[in-house]
This record gives sequence, structure tokens and C-alpha cells, in this order.
Amino acid sequence: MSWSERALPNSTDFLAGQYFDIRLEVHAPVNGSEATGKTTPDTNFTFSIAQQGKTPQTAASYFKIAEPALERWNFTWYEEQRLIASDPTLSLDKDYFARDAKTPSLVNVAAKIYRRVALNQPGQYTATLTYNNGQKTTATWLVRDLATVRKTKNVVLFIGHSIDSFITDSANSATALYTGHKSTVNALNVYRDSSPSPFDDPKFETIAEIFHRITNGGVGIVSTAFIADATPAAMTAHTADRGQYPHVVDTYLNGITNYTWTNWTGPDVLFGGGAEQFIPGKTSYKGQDYYELFRNKGYNVVLNNTALNATSNNAKTLGIFSISNMPVWLDRNVYKQNLLGKSNSPDGKKGNATDLPGLKEMTLKAIDILNARHRKEGWLLMSEAASIDKQMHTLDYDRALGDILELDDTVKATMAKLKQLDSQKETLILVTADHGHGFDVAGSVDTKYLNAEKTDREKRGAIGTYRESGLSQYVIPGSPQDTSGLQYSQGAAFPANWDPRYTLFSAVGANPDHRENYQVHKSGPRLPAVNTSAAEDNYIVNYKDAVTGFVVNGTLPVNNAQGVHSLTDVPVFAQGPCQETFGGVYNNIDIFFNMAACLGLGRPNK
Repeated sequence: MSWSERALPNSTDFLAGQYFDIRLEVHAPVNGSEATGKTTPDTNFTFSIAQQGKTPQTAASYFKIAEPALERWNFTWYEEQRLIASDPTLSLDKDYFARDAKTPSLVNVAAKIYRRVALNQPGQYTATLTYNNGQKTTATWLVRDLATVRKTKNVVLFIGHSIDSFITDSANSATALYTGHKSTVNALNVYRDSSPSPFDDPKFETIAEIFHRITNGGVGIVSTAFIADATPAAMTAHTADRGQYPHVVDTYLNGITNYTWTNWTGPDVLFGGGAEQFIPGKTSYKGQDYYELFRNKGYNVVLNNTALNATSNNAKTLGIFSISNMPVWLDRNVYKQNLLGKSNSPDGKKGNATDLPGLKEMTLKAIDILNARHRKEGWLLMSEAASIDKQMHTLDYDRALGDILELDDTVKATMAKLKQLDSQKETLILVTADHGHGFDVAGSVDTKYLNAEKTDREKRGAIGTYRESGLSQYVIPGSPQDTSGLQYSQGAAFPANWDPRYTLFSAVGANPDHRENYQVHKSGPRLPAVNTSAAEDNYIVNYKDAVTGFVVNGTLPVNNAQGVHSLTDVPVFAQGPCQETFGGVYNNIDIFFNMAACLGLGRPNK
């Protein structure tokens, strides 16, 4: 935990035996409304822990470790102005006037950190920081009392796509799903502290680390994003800055190396995009060749779908299939010309990545490898349909739909694969998202009529709602209305026609200024807004994005180029052992605790 004497009394939940760090900070504001005239922080602060009904002990005594060294630094911030009702001296939101005036407050800090400690017995604990001649800040910690009997051998977690904000980003949302702890925006498996380094913040173990430590089972990580992106990264990385991509790739292979931590020997499967972090050069960690480093640790390395299909199921496997994010389903399968001219081949030779697996191919191969290597111990697989989120951000709803349907097809194929391997009764399948975008459909659009009209107000007459919405003209391949000739895998629900006359009147709740014609963008992913300034972000409508459409005024600040996440609830679907555990409405951290309970990971003293 990261914990300042200025923080609100807080609470958090732990898994019994889950390793974590505790950061303590005492602040001395030099200027601003919180300044008291004392510019040197108290260095004699103490910290104690007590299980309910027992006598408090110093943290060093309780955890049987040496008292950590005192650290010092300072930081600046813009004071926060919106008051919290329960305590009018505390607040949450940044003062934008201070930001614009460039008048930050300076704070001096005294700090300590207790590393790799654990609470081994279920129950409630009180932690107390004492400073400044007797002032106290307390926190209540709950170690959940979970059943220790393992109910499922394997888990497949499909993800389709905060304590400092009520709107989450992918980093702290994935952190909650994988660790049971809420963190801050952009943080991966740490409680962000005020120190300048993004690598020394207090950590907590992920479900991948705990599962590997306790069971010696296999771990697989699959994503259609660049593999150092937040959702896959959160399986193993620990940093306050999700943008430390080269570091993330190194943690996949080597784990945490700057501090003593859980022994990590690398995932059995790592599939996705992001070759720029593996090819030696400016964008790889310390300029190293991570393809070669993975090979040196016994990994098979594959760079295209042909090699993926041919590689052995018996070895750890790294599969990197493109520079940056992998091309989306719609461009791989329908508008294939968009794969050309990208210079995104994963070998770094500036060719085009065209021999590409999809989410289904990567997931099924991952299951084959995990099953071959860890049939006895069991395995944990995270598979992310990343571009649902990425295409929603750019308002490209057709490409998001393609990847949603690809996820659906992948889940069906996974169920069939598990049945084939006789593992369906010992594998829990979970399907959820880490956040939403406030997306909805409110009717239909006659795109022929919209394109024929001249003014924006006339074009809006093409939108039909309620009775006038009628039905869309998307059809299933092989139906009497299908003239496309497109064929997909059996049972897949992809449309045969992606550019019908009558389409969906759809939108997200928050967006930049843009144009909209409600038609598929055949020439490639959307770019709804463009920057007008080289000095600062100032986004305006991109006329070329939807020439025949009309202007939709934005609702976001003008430095936003795309849509943002929303507060909408997300569904959770479960099938297999423990499926009954995932019914109802609950907090995102409960995904972690429910998975841990199903895998029997809540083991005191382990």
C-alpha cells in the first residue's frame, strides 16, 4: 500500500498469503493552502499493525523484518479544490486555475517502504501511522476468509474491452481484476506513491504470480494489442506508469529484478503484437534483442500464423505477429487491401504483416500448449480482444463489432477445444470487460438518403427512431439475401454485408468533434479528429473521415482526439466449475477473489 498522512482513512482487501509492499509517507507542504510553516517532514513516524482483538506491534516486529531505511524526496502538485463532504479539509479534483497559472505547490517528503510482506491469517487488521507528536492515520484491512479447496484446474479469462478517479482506465481496471486491489489511473499492480521513479512504488502480487508460486501451473497471455499494452501487461508488470513498455516486456521474461519478489520464470505462452519492443533498438529494453533473449530461455519464437500452427505444443512459445497493435478482424477478413503498405512485419524488415492469426487461432494454440505442458498442475489463460476498446475510442463501431463477433467465435471455439481435450468439466471460462464506453444504438440510418441530402440538418433526417427505425439490412452468410460470397467458420455470426443501405444509428456518450455518416470505413480504421497545432493538442473535425456525413459537435475538451471510457456496468459470463460464484452485481475486485477461491489460492501461511 502507498499511504500518506494526508490520505483519507482507507480500507482494502487481501488474499491470505498474497505478497505486497507498504509505503509510508509524511508530507511537509512548503507553500499553498496546506502549508503550516513546518517545511521539514517528521522523520520519527511509527507504524503498527494489529489483528482484531490482538495487541498492536510495530510493522517490523509483526512481519519479522528489519526496519526499512528512511527515504527523502519532494514533489510538486496542483492543489485540489472539490471538497469531500465527510471532511471539508480534503478534496479530490485538481484546481485547473492553478494549473493554468502554473503555480504548483511544493511538498517535502519523508518515507519508508516495507517490501514483500503478507498477512497470512483471515480476519480484520488495523494499521496505524503515527506522526507529528501523536497525530494518527489508520486503515482497516480485511484478509478474506476463502475456501482453500481447489474447485477448478484451469481458468480461461476472456477480456473484451481506481481509487483516484471514478472512471477507470485499462491499467487500474486490469489491476483490480488480477489482484483484488484498486489502484490509480495508469498504474499496473502498484499503489502509486509520490516518488519520482515509476519502478519503486509498492507492489502487490497478481493472480498469475500467485497461481504460479502455489501450484507451479502454466500461464498464458494472449492479446490482439501490442503485448506490452495495459491489459496483458497487468498479468506480471509492476509500475506506476503503464507506458514503460520496454520494461513490461522484460518483466514477462525476467519478473521483478530491482527488488526481492515472487519468483517468476516467464509465461508458457505470450502471443500478440508489439514487435517494436522485441526488435533491438531504441524501443526495446536497453536496446536488447528480446527475440533472442526469449530463445535463450527456451522459448520457441514464431512471427506468423503459418509458424504458429507448425510449432510444437511442448515448449514455451513467444508469438509476435506485427508492429504495434495487430490488424483488426474486419481488415484481416473483409477489407484485406488495408493490410498493405503498413511496414509492420514483426521481423523489423518493414514488410507487411499479412500472414496473421486472429484471437481464435492464438487462443486455441495457447490452450494446446498449456494443456500439453501443464495437464497435471493446471493452467491460467488470459485472452484479450483488445481492439473492441481501441476501435470504440476512435468511434469505429464497425471494426469494434467485427472484433466483438470474433470474441464470440473464439469463446465458442474454446468450448469445443476443451471438450475435445476432455477438459471442459475442469475448466472455468469467464468472459467480461474491464470497462465500457457508454455505447448504444438508438435506431437506424438510411445511408443512401443521408448521402443524397445537402445540408447537415437535412442529412439528420436519414435517422429513424422507434417505429421508423425498422430493421437493419445486415445478413448472415449463406442466407437467401446474401450475395457476398463471404464464408466464415461454422456458427460464426459475422455479417456477410458490411455496407448495407440501412445501418445502425449508434454512438458513445462522450466524443470529440467529428463527422458521422454511419457507414463502414472501407479504406481503414477511422481518424475522427485531427490536430491543428504542433505546440499543443487542439483537435477539430477531420473532414476526410466522413465526407458525406454531418458534423457532430463534441462533448470532450478539445485536447481529446477520441472517445473515453464511461461508468457503465459491464457483464460477466461464466461457465464451468464455480460458475455460480459469478452471479449478481459486484465490484470488479471480486473477479480476482472469486477466481482465487475457485483455484484454491487463499492458503494461509503459504
